[in-house]
Amino acid sequence: MRQYLEVKDQHPDAIVLFRLGDFYEMFFEDAVIGARLLDLTLTTRDKGKDDAVPMCGVPHHAARVYIAKLTELGHKVVLCEQTEDPKLAKGLVKREVVRIITPGIVLDDDVLDPKLPRYLAALVPGGKPPAGGELQLGLAYLDATTGELCATELPIGAALDELVRVAPREVLGAAALIAPASDPSDKSPLAPIRARYRVPWNAAEVPDDAGARDELGAIAPADCADRPLALRAAAMAVAYARATQPTGALPVVRLQLYQPGDAVVLDEAAIANLELTETLIGRRKQGSLLDVIDLTTTAPGARLLRRWLLYPLVSVPQIRRRQDAVAWLVERPALCEAIRRALSRTADLERLAGKAMLGVATPRDLGRLRDALAGLPDLIELVRSGQDALDVLPPLLDLSACADRALPALAARLAAALVDEPPSLLKEGRVIRPGYDATVDEARRLTDGGKDEILAIEQREQAASGIPSLKVRYNRVFGYYIEITKTHLPKVPKRYIRKQTVATGERFVTTELAELERRVLAAEDTLAAREAELFRAELAAVAARAREVSVAGAALAVLDAACSLAAVAAQRGYCRPLVDDGLVLEIVDGRHPVIEGLLPAGTFVPNDTRLDPAAEQLVLITGPNMAGKSTYMRQVAQIVLLAQIGGFVPAKSATVGVCDRVFTRVGASDNLSRGDSTFMVEMRETASILGKATRRSLVVLDEVGRGTSTFDGVSIAWAVAEFLHDAIGARTLFATHYHELVALADSRPRVRNVSVAVREHKNEIVFLRRVVAGGASKSYGIDVARLAGLPRSVIARSRQIMSQLEAGSQARGFGSSPQLSLLAPSAPAAAPSPVIARLAAIDIDRVTPLEALQLLAELKSIA
Repeated sequence: MRQYLEVKDQHPDAIVLFRLGDFYEMFFEDAVIGARLLDLTLTTRDKGKDDAVPMCGVPHHAARVYIAKLTELGHKVVLCEQTEDPKLAKGLVKREVVRIITPGIVLDDDVLDPKLPRYLAALVPGGKPPAGGELQLGLAYLDATTGELCATELPIGAALDELVRVAPREVLGAAALIAPASDPSDKSPLAPIRARYRVPWNAAEVPDDAGARDELGAIAPADCADRPLALRAAAMAVAYARATQPTGALPVVRLQLYQPGDAVVLDEAAIANLELTETLIGRRKQGSLLDVIDLTTTAPGARLLRRWLLYPLVSVPQIRRRQDAVAWLVERPALCEAIRRALSRTADLERLAGKAMLGVATPRDLGRLRDALAGLPDLIELVRSGQDALDVLPPLLDLSACADRALPALAARLAAALVDEPPSLLKEGRVIRPGYDATVDEARRLTDGGKDEILAIEQREQAASGIPSLKVRYNRVFGYYIEITKTHLPKVPKRYIRKQTVATGERFVTTELAELERRVLAAEDTLAAREAELFRAELAAVAARAREVSVAGAALAVLDAACSLAAVAAQRGYCRPLVDDGLVLEIVDGRHPVIEGLLPAGTFVPNDTRLDPAAEQLVLITGPNMAGKSTYMRQVAQIVLLAQIGGFVPAKSATVGVCDRVFTRVGASDNLSRGDSTFMVEMRETASILGKATRRSLVVLDEVGRGTSTFDGVSIAWAVAEFLHDAIGARTLFATHYHELVALADSRPRVRNVSVAVREHKNEIVFLRRVVAGGASKSYGIDVARLAGLPRSVIARSRQIMSQLEAGSQARGFGSSPQLSLLAPSAPAAAPSPVIARLAAIDIDRVTPLEALQLLAELKSIA
């Protein structure tokens, strides 16, 4: 227990799995937690004593399953292995910590999703902000499986949105800022972010500027002096990750610094509402925009395409370089398909290089790496075959990084050393190719020959003794022995030496068998040791070239992502959009990329869109529920994002002036865990949009103000629309059921009314899904309710009440006042009255929403 307690003292915040023979054991509080979470039997060490120690364990061969469950539940796990052969140990077998697995640092292929990165993030707050300023944070994230390391500095108000976009599985912070999650007195600056981003948060040491530079060393860029918080956050993540791998080196070769504005800024609401990577309901990839465009055939390509979608470009030259690559492949469909087939046979070079550097690659991993490297020349030649005399290969598809001279040499070396199909584990043996090493060949010949000799001994002894059931067997305790059943014991030769009595008979050894056993076992030990030595040499050779391997893998990922976008464009009839630095957004016959794929071919109704801050800056959309307003607005936002990742778009043609941010306020939902009502969520999101949107942004608003009373809702929606028009000038799609808002077009020059067309026929409504000019005259809410299956009596009563309200009367038994329009209805010709006189004195163009509400109250009192 002394060894265990020493390890536990060094890692008090982790569950220690302590190797004892064929089991990993947990003790004390770790055992209690492990037994509860893993459904294990809790027992005790030194049972019956007053100081009995709780314990539980798992078989070492099945440990990865239990470790995965613990890390998925947010726990850190320490693996303490026997690092000494028990046969050679004097006293206690030596044990050491060989690996630490945390929610953000997982290397097991059975746990990792090949198409998703596995990030560890670190947050470092800056000093006290200036008066009126916002606290700055350094944010870094690291994928230990590939060595990807990125860092930035941003205001604390933007940190949550960036965490949602990065989606780390674990976040680090200074110990002083990581109070227990249940502590209501936590006043640290990270407390609001922790409350909303629910992943494990762990404490780690925050280095100072000098310590950060020492930790990062050569991987830090030369021009990072002006971003000390980003540098410290990156060093914090690297130091934490390095501590988890005491026997290997992290595959980090460089730190990539970035600014949030280097890509389109997408906040938490936009990512969720536009269903970019997963659906709102069920949180599944199937049904998301990523699901539509992801036809990648490699894991690195899938990870890269996901990153492109979450970080759309804002640089027009960069966008056009991607478009050039996609267009080149679209024009060569047969070649594109051939490239995709070739890529499907290529292993994940990025993660294989990382595993080699970490020292956890298996023989099978190196075999897959060898085969992938061997196939690179053919793949390079295949891509180049698409060029003709006048054609230039798009720079994005240039695979010169895969033509590094070191890679064919590495492939040849691995091919010479490893068998064609290496085993998944080194201890299984048969890793080194015959003829590669004389020691291996000799030991293998002896072990193979020894087994043949054992079979010969068995046959010879059967004949000499006259015992046909005589068997030569082996076990770990007794080695090789001759087993004879009770029936034939009288026939046992005198030269046999009895070894053991069992229920079915006796076990014996002979001098010849013992000598053969000694030679065979010595050869097996020699073979295992020599194969392990040679394999470690091959692993070191790969680790030495890991950077070149990783660079080649990154180039193949770009090729795969571009092929995916090209294949989608060709299959679905997408067009190449014109992306420029202007502000005009014009889409002809645009289609929703996800919903179009769910409908029979040719049945989706396309629609045009034009947004121009100089003319049609705010498009107000009215129409009934179920008519397609939300679909229309989402499709516009998704088309913009597809254009800015360099892809083709579902439209007849499109011109996209680059957007710096995409904001959405769509749907109605509460957040009880944060204490927010539906209306509060709506207002928070709206406030964020009004505070951050710029003239170059795209804003999508659906039903602002519907979470409260009619008067409040109309007032808020009206004022928000005015602010977007007057103060911001952002390109905006604004859907509403408040028909009063169509009057905005009369007073605001850049407001345009459109509606979703509906036809009425014999008291039935037909949704045409077509967006047309002009505002809707009614919402058809009762008709939609009837289609949804409300009882006939409820529908009939609804129509009755609506008729009474429209007539301005009070329904009997209906306690509320009739809904009033924000704009006063025209009165029929009659004798002059105080109400008409008051209305005539109003300058409608200058009335604010608040003044309008006060006026309504005044008119009501006059009436």
